[in-house]
Amino acid sequence: MDNTHSFDHRTSSEGLDAQPVNWELAVASMESVLSQSSAHRKTRLVDLLVQAENMLMDARRIRQPQLANALDRLLHAIQQELISPAEDFSRLIRLIRHIDRIIKNMLLISHKDALPVALIISAQEPSDVLRDALSRAGFAPRTINAQVLNQALEHDKIKALADEAELIMLLAQDDESFANLELPFTLLENELRHKTSLLISSKDSFQIRAASAKAGVSHFLTEPLDVSRLNMLLQSSRILDEENKPLRVLMVDDMVTAGVYWGKHFQKQNINFRFESKPEQAYRSAVEMQPDIILLDLYMPDIDGIDLAKIFREHPRLLDVPILFMSTEENDRRRMNAKIQGGDDFLNKTIAIDDLLKMVRYRALRYRQSMAEKRSDSLTGLLNHNAIKDLVEAEIDRANRQNQPLSVVLIDIDHFKNVNDTFGHQAGDIVIRKLSNLLNTRLRRYDGVGRYGGEEFMITLPNTDEQTAAHLINRLRVQFGQSAIRTENGSNMLCTFSAGIASFPRFLDLTSLIEAADQHLYVAKANGRNRVVCSEEALGASPPKPD
Repeated sequence: MDNTHSFDHRTSSEGLDAQPVNWELAVASMESVLSQSSAHRKTRLVDLLVQAENMLMDARRIRQPQLANALDRLLHAIQQELISPAEDFSRLIRLIRHIDRIIKNMLLISHKDALPVALIISAQEPSDVLRDALSRAGFAPRTINAQVLNQALEHDKIKALADEAELIMLLAQDDESFANLELPFTLLENELRHKTSLLISSKDSFQIRAASAKAGVSHFLTEPLDVSRLNMLLQSSRILDEENKPLRVLMVDDMVTAGVYWGKHFQKQNINFRFESKPEQAYRSAVEMQPDIILLDLYMPDIDGIDLAKIFREHPRLLDVPILFMSTEENDRRRMNAKIQGGDDFLNKTIAIDDLLKMVRYRALRYRQSMAEKRSDSLTGLLNHNAIKDLVEAEIDRANRQNQPLSVVLIDIDHFKNVNDTFGHQAGDIVIRKLSNLLNTRLRRYDGVGRYGGEEFMITLPNTDEQTAAHLINRLRVQFGQSAIRTENGSNMLCTFSAGIASFPRFLDLTSLIEAADQHLYVAKANGRNRVVCSEEALGASPPKPD
């Protein structure tokens, strides 16, 4: 079995450099033991006791005292259950979930030097929902109490933290905490305007929104938190800096000297700059490099910029790429016509280099954010149908190159039509968001999660074999099935899901992987629902009945 989900990130030569432990799978296994209702109670407790003892030895070996203490408490609780049984396993489940959170925090700390920082300024501790969303999006949260800002000696330190952070979040839970944000609005004005920033407020008013906008805050959210919107914004902010790729700029001008001049300035800013003087080659370069912005000369001998812009716009990859015309043209009608025919703006060639760089960066980042939002499902904030399929295809290529396993999961909410018929379509949306939030916060940040359609979801698990994937999805299935979902009219309901899993290299391409996962999902439905089916289990199974 691979160690896909093991916590093997080194923290010291005496700590995690020892044999890596598959911590997340170990927790999933403990939860799975408790969920096996067909097994005898004492048998389950003894199995759980053995697993907890092994984990405790590993925690002590790698010198993780907090985890060791939590496991020690779990051992005592199991022994107490064997002597004096309680009505249910609720206490054990709470302890296991506490252990799970400690492990996730260990993983976050081990990555703290690699992960981008989200600086949170708040008078109170951020909620678990917010921390989970940040973790899932690949951020390491760093919290500062807003009241500390009143201490002048801390100002330089806080500005340094804000400068290093990729994301700045301000939380206003009440009138007093919002008043405390006046200082960070002033102190961090430059950082708020030049980084992705969010204000989350318990109250919604024009005055608060106006103050936020004047301070340069990028986005405004209110409580109760719309997690799908938050996820979309966080994913967008990460995609802006995806794989630390510099902005891609294509300039087209018949004067080669223009390319030499502008190229030096762009490259100093770590911008991927490409210059073309021939229209046909410019078109090929645009399709190949997929630029974030195109700077296009209006007048060229072979074809003018307006006609070349039309050609660019006809290609699906270039349909929305911002095009800025550059010329000395002063005729307002001609400039307006250039915009109407496919340009996004018109710049004079005499523009100062700093102004051009600001305009290019602003337009290019807006384009990246727009593309990120187009790839997101509006209800859940997850990847949409096309985006998750594109991701699976890319992961297949990666798995093939690196000779690693890859698992694809299709999940479908059981009896979803009954939910809509009984509780209404708004309740159905609540169920979909509940499952999407669970998937989005409980998987690794490099796992892909998308809404495949309706009540169906797709997950891609890189470097994960089928058995490991089944353990993880079963764990999520149990957690989802045990969580009461409250509708807007106050009703509570329990929902379940079924899942089918298929893995590479058993299935080698996108079509066969999805078809196999879909068939296994049908088998799960046919055999009673609320279960996970893999390849081996699906062989020879009967066809499903419709949901």
